[in-house]
Amino acid sequence: MAVKLFPVLLVICLTKCSQGKHRLRFLTFCQKNLTVDGQNDIEFDGDQLLYTNPFTHQPVQRLPEFAQEWTPDPGLAEDSYVNLGTCHYNIPRSIAGFKSPPENIASPTSLIHPKQEIEIGVPNTLICFVKDFHPPTLTIIWTRNEEPVDQMVVSQTQYYSNQDFTFHTVSYLKFTPQVNDIYSCSVGHISLQEPLTKFWEVKDTDQQLVETAVCVCGVILGLIGVVTGLWFIVKANKSCQA
Repeated sequence: MAVKLFPVLLVICLTKCSQGKHRLRFLTFCQKNLTVDGQNDIEFDGDQLLYTNPFTHQPVQRLPEFAQEWTPDPGLAEDSYVNLGTCHYNIPRSIAGFKSPPENIASPTSLIHPKQEIEIGVPNTLICFVKDFHPPTLTIIWTRNEEPVDQMVVSQTQYYSNQDFTFHTVSYLKFTPQVNDIYSCSVGHISLQEPLTKFWEVKDTDQQLVETAVCVCGVILGLIGVVTGLWFIVKANKSCQA
């Protein structure tokens, strides 16, 4: 799929350090032909403190414990509006100034895991963590036993910026574990010739205990074998010396 997207244009990226121990980063990004996909972030030591809604430009705090101690500046909404407008204004001029540079593309990686320890029949959440991709436009599709899941039980975060200006996002699937169910998370991105798919299978708790017990027994038997071998070696050496 040929998609022409100019690399994310960063108009604000300020880093403030206190004695080299902490980092406060202000980030604004936008994309060509995607006027509603812009975003303003404020991050502290890699954790997002807040972002501004691309429609209302109102700040949305992401860290509850921090929100109790700090109220965003009322002027952030106006600053967000101006920053995003400046970002979109500069994109065609930057393209012309840099003579239509090639798009920066990075392929995503993904990881799927449950939010809580699995109990058969007890509601839980599957997490699909997708990271290290650029540009920040992708699709995430969940399946259960090769059938698409109801989108009402799926949610996804916004795109978060990494320190190297690639992005990451998280998709959540609410589900109730049933033995032998197989779930998949498929990621589609401009960098991929085919979707990146990871699978996760619901296993019976008793079966997991048996597998763990077998593994532990194998390790113990292996250690016994090593100790026994060493004992025979020591005994043989003493016999030779005698």
